[in-house]
Amino acid sequence: MGLITLFILFLTISHVSLLQINSVIAVSPSGFSLKIIHSDSKESPLYPGDHLTPEERLQRLVQQSKDRARYVGIQVSSDSSSNETTNPINPNSTSIPVSYEGVGAFYVAEIGIGTFPLSLQPYEENYLIVDTGSEIIWTQCDGARNNSRYFHQDKPLYPAGNSRTYQPLLCQDHHPLCFPGGCEAGRCTYLASYPSTAWSRGVLAKEKFTVNKDQNETFDIIMGCGFWQNGFEEFLGSGSLRGKPDLVTGVLGLGSGPRSLTSQLQISTFSHCLKPYSSGEALTVPSTYLRFGSNATIGGESQHVSKTPFVAPPTGRGPYFLNLEGISINGIRVPLLEKKDFEYDRRTGKGGFFIDSGTPFSVMYQPHFDKVSERVIAYFHDLGINYDEGLGRGNFKTCFAKPNRHFAYPPMTLHFEDADFLLDKPETVFSITLVDFCLGIIPSEANVNLFGAMQQAGKTMLYDTSELTLSFAAEDC
Repeated sequence: MGLITLFILFLTISHVSLLQINSVIAVSPSGFSLKIIHSDSKESPLYPGDHLTPEERLQRLVQQSKDRARYVGIQVSSDSSSNETTNPINPNSTSIPVSYEGVGAFYVAEIGIGTFPLSLQPYEENYLIVDTGSEIIWTQCDGARNNSRYFHQDKPLYPAGNSRTYQPLLCQDHHPLCFPGGCEAGRCTYLASYPSTAWSRGVLAKEKFTVNKDQNETFDIIMGCGFWQNGFEEFLGSGSLRGKPDLVTGVLGLGSGPRSLTSQLQISTFSHCLKPYSSGEALTVPSTYLRFGSNATIGGESQHVSKTPFVAPPTGRGPYFLNLEGISINGIRVPLLEKKDFEYDRRTGKGGFFIDSGTPFSVMYQPHFDKVSERVIAYFHDLGINYDEGLGRGNFKTCFAKPNRHFAYPPMTLHFEDADFLLDKPETVFSITLVDFCLGIIPSEANVNLFGAMQQAGKTMLYDTSELTLSFAAEDC
């Protein structure tokens, strides 16, 4: 899972008119910016519909966070000996109860695939789910219907045979991305399985990708042509049941394995700047860009840049993790919470503090969460605002009724190795409504800790996977 795992690992969000999305703006072959569309945006092909209340939308994000934590926990604790770099789960094995929505469906990107010179458009537009926890890039291909293994999409399945640039990988050519044992009828194959019932299987092929419909910026990518898809039905292909188009056709793997987009393009730096979630009537999640290579910059005038080392995924897939040495609430260190509490145990696959923008809200191991919660409760108790156990909103457990007077929310500081990450905006620490507010961190019974998108908001986050560093700076995203 090489270069980009981290960067988009954490990623997650976006917006724009579906049929007019200019999702990638390429500046030069050495850098480009990819617009990603959040699944709860009205412009997203995954939009659940206007019938959901703000509270229901919030709980969807919470559930995505919980599922994502389970997904990451499975990845980092699983055996790294498999040749398949997505997740070594046999399609016929018992499924693990994690929804695909939590696996990688938080964002969608529009990608042009193939070369069709006789068509009105020289390539096929495809909406691919951005999955930072896996590496395979694949789309459903013409022929899947013959196998009765596909999820519904409103546009025709990808006509690979009609593309002038479609070249299946032949096993006899020994391409480095054609892994041993992955051959069928002389062609290289792939199996992309996920910690759910979802899997895709097909042929690996070289194909041309277009990432800017205005400038026609193109590059060659080894992708999967999916002839067998299974287990996506409850999420993908069900839009028609809600009166929504089914436009998603596959997955854009942005993990750190050799088959991922950034690994293939040999890009080692990327960045994003996330906006806080709105808790207004629509509970909207704003758009954002993932910026790659020369487009990923940080450190403007008067901008203070901090840098901390991160550690590559222990099993070669999944998020990177950071060395968290402690947490402070309003400048006071949370007692009995130290570096050793967040260290990753390679023997058991437990612990660690993983950065993952694909997780909406940060998730914290229950014993650690309790200590942070106690410090937050003590802060508000001193202000005469008491914790109300009966106010818990779903998985947000530490909640308070808003008083009819002005009060100050406490900042939170994450003390990383060599760098302090200050969360000084209330909406990055608390989930706030008109009548109450809750600590915006989800406790977990499993020993896994994820640094989610809500807590990363308001910062430019730049990942360098060659130097293994994360740089960040405050920014009005």
